[in-house]
Amino acid sequence: MTEQTEGDHPIITQGKVYSLGVTGVAEDVAGGTGLRAVERCDAEVRVGLDLMEVAQVEQAVTKFGERYLQRVFTPHELGCCQGEPSARAAGLASRFAAKEAVMKVLRPLEEGLDWRSIEVRRHRGGWCDLNLGGQAGRLAARAGVQKLALSMSHEAGMAGAVVVALCGSP
Repeated sequence: MTEQTEGDHPIITQGKVYSLGVTGVAEDVAGGTGLRAVERCDAEVRVGLDLMEVAQVEQAVTKFGERYLQRVFTPHELGCCQGEPSARAAGLASRFAAKEAVMKVLRPLEEGLDWRSIEVRRHRGGWCDLNLGGQAGRLAARAGVQKLALSMSHEAGMAGAVVVALCGSP
């Protein structure tokens, strides 16, 4: 069994406990097998979360109409959010929350970002993922974003989204 030193971080996977040391090499600390070099950990995981009231989107659509919709959402996103006004607002609010969550992952400093450069794409099977183009695509490349995962939901007047990004070296 190896001894943990300052800077080590425990990892639990498949019932085994590993210690990830400063070198990025995982060692078996529970089973005493002396297992080394399980995996290097050169990646960073970033998480963005956003919640918003569906009523905020309903109010913006009522007040600003097409000007708001065209400024924030892509044609694909607008096409996915059809139906009665409350259902449409819930879908749009989820997508807006996803865009905000992406902003938290990309961490733009002073750079303005076109909302439409972050697009939520709905697939025929019902799941959604993200397409980053323009400014968002450039920020993602600079951050070394390799993969993005998205989860959205809306319930009881609230909409939310979580975005997880796996980033490597830019």
